[in-house]
Amino acid sequence: MLEVHQIDIRPLEGKTVHFSLQDFPIEVNFICTNARIFVTTDTTTHADVDIKLKSNVFLQLMQGEDLTELLRQDKIIIHGDVKTTQLLVDLLQQVEFDFEEELSKFTGDIVAHQVGRIATKFKSSDNPLAAIKDKITHFLIAPKRFH
Repeated sequence: MLEVHQIDIRPLEGKTVHFSLQDFPIEVNFICTNARIFVTTDTTTHADVDIKLKSNVFLQLMQGEDLTELLRQDKIIIHGDVKTTQLLVDLLQQVEFDFEEELSKFTGDIVAHQVGRIATKFKSSDNPLAAIKDKITHFLIAPKRFH
């Protein structure tokens, strides 16, 4: 469940948004109900909107990139209501989401913490994906010397 205490999610009430990354095995549904947003890996539920994109495009969105511009560049595939998608993207840009906690469910705490540190270091980088890729490669090759 996403913590959305200060954010008005009424426009998304009753909506289900299916979200998947094309280059990672991540597929979730955002279910908006009772003034809450639940994130679930059970994707059998019918979705009002289906969003597919690559991980680097997801990072661009979370860093504030304009959804409309990414759509024009064909970097995002959306089936369904684009307005609902825009509302969800706006909300995700505002919410505090603990990616490290969620990642730890798949990778374990140590790897998730290291990835979290890498992401924090390179959040403002001009080319964050290349920097993250280099650091992850270094970590996998020599984990004890990683700083």
